[in-house]
Order: sequence, then structure tokens, then C-alpha cells
Amino acid sequence: MKNLKEWEFSLFFDANKGLNNCTPFQSINLERLFEIYTSQYLKEKSNELSQSEGREREILKSQLPYFTPTGVYSYRNNASILNFNSSILPLDIDGLTKQDALRVMRTLSKQRGCVLSIISPRGKGVKALFYLGCEIDKNNFYQTLESNINTIAKNLNIEEFEENIDKAQFKLCQPFFISYNVFNHFDLKAKPTHWGIENKPKKIKEYKPPTITQRTPTSSIEEKRIYAYFDKLCKKDEMFFASLKAGERHANIWRVGGVCSNLHYAPYLEFEFKDRLFNAVCSMYENYDEFVHSRAKKTFEDIWENTSPKHNEILEQIIYEYQNLPK
Repeated sequence: MKNLKEWEFSLFFDANKGLNNCTPFQSINLERLFEIYTSQYLKEKSNELSQSEGREREILKSQLPYFTPTGVYSYRNNASILNFNSSILPLDIDGLTKQDALRVMRTLSKQRGCVLSIISPRGKGVKALFYLGCEIDKNNFYQTLESNINTIAKNLNIEEFEENIDKAQFKLCQPFFISYNVFNHFDLKAKPTHWGIENKPKKIKEYKPPTITQRTPTSSIEEKRIYAYFDKLCKKDEMFFASLKAGERHANIWRVGGVCSNLHYAPYLEFEFKDRLFNAVCSMYENYDEFVHSRAKKTFEDIWENTSPKHNEILEQIIYEYQNLPK
């Protein structure tokens, strides 16, 4: 099992591209990471960020460096990991009051295994790194941590804040933004936790190709039923996108693939539902420029273009019923 001295990270920094920069600046160890956290640049930018709002806040956040806690990457995607930190637990706990954030930060800092615990610039969230007393399988990293949130919260004495633990931070190549706060805890000599978590196997779904494609309805009733099905799916996504907070937007654009993967059953509906979902995703951002510059538009287009057609039993049943009606 890797110890703290063996942990390595990829550091990303481009003040113009921010999160859209996926090419690492350099590889660093834990000691260097702590030096960056307490640098004058971070102190100044974090102070500016704590007092900013809206678009200005997004611009300032893009000027913060970030790193990948799970290891070293040649490019920020899961396939490009070069060196994996198998004993690390990254935590992002948000949506707190300032009082609760301080309480959570101090609680975590007292726990065995706490390597880092720091309050976010606005004082309403906590970032932390823990040295686990077990190893996590790289291929099941998200599944293992996500399914053990209750165990994690219980062992860290933050059960009442379990719902505030952001699961997105468990994604293998998820960025971990670096910012300074006077309320912090750093420990280069942390000991591994006395507790561990059980690795969960990744669920592999067997691909079942659709048996019907490019279908043209033979009756108005069939057409209405198919439309109603897609309309329901689309409305669900529209409502979901409208409910997301700023930090949750980009990571959830993949959901448009659910509708897209079924439109081969009704290609004549693609223009309408693609347009509706495009507008729903765009509306999550302050304006069209932010939608483009944050690369959300490109992500949407990539997902839409690369989503594979899937088998859908409900749509196939509807179509089957009308295919077999007597003429």
C-alpha cells in the first residue's frame, strides 16, 4: 500500500482556460502541494474569490490551480492515469453554513488519517484528503466510495452531514481546486485510518442492440404514444438541469445521452428533443458566452454525436403492438 511519501499528483494551472485545461502543468508530491496551498498567490486569489459574486466569481475560480488527488495523469481523463494513489480518500463537503463548515473542518482534522482539511474561500464548504488504511481498486474507485458514503461519514464523525458529501469528487480524474483559508489543517506525517472500506465491483451492463430502428409510425395513436414517452424523458431532464447548482452543471451534461440513445426509434423527433435539451443545458449558465467558454456546448455536442443507440423495451413494445395490427 502506498504511503504518504509515495503519493504524487498532477497539477493543472492555466489562468485563461481554468477547468477547461486538461493538460497537466507538472507532477508534484504532497509536500509541494502544501507549499502551493500556502503560497502568496493562493492567499490573494482566495481572498478575492471570497468577496466575489456571479460571473466575476467564475473568472476568479478559473485562475486557481487544481490537482488530481488520485494520481498522475498525462491528460485529465480516466484512461490517461499513469500513477495511482490507491490509499487516498478525497472529500468535498459543500452546502454548509459557515458555522457548520468550521465544525466539520475541525472534526475532520482531529481524525486519524487526516492529511488535509481546509475551508473553502466562501466559508461554506470543506475539502479534505484522508490516508486510508486500505487500498481501493482503481477500476472501481467511484463505485467503491459512492457505495460506502455512510461508512465514511460514520467513521469520520460527520454522519449528520452525509448528504453534503459531493459524490462527484469520487470520480477518478475529478479536479480538486486549491484555495487558501486561515482555517486549515495539513499533516505530512498522518497515520493511516484504523478503518477501511470494502471494494465494490463495477457493474457491467451487457450491451443489447436495438431490434428496431428508423421506425415511421403507422398511425396517429402510435405516434402520440412514442412522442409522450420522449416528452416525459425530456421534461425530467429539463427539470433536473434547472435544479442544479453551479458546481454540478458540467458533470451532469452526460444525462442528455439518455434521450439521444433512444431517438433511433423515432428519428423524426430528433430535431425537437435535441433542441429542447440543448436549451435546457444552456439555461444552466448565466449567458450563452459562459455556456461556450466553459466548454459545456462542446460537451453537449460530443455526447450527442457519440452516444450509441440502445435497446428500449418500452418503445419496442409500443412499436410491436402497431406492427402487428391487422391491415
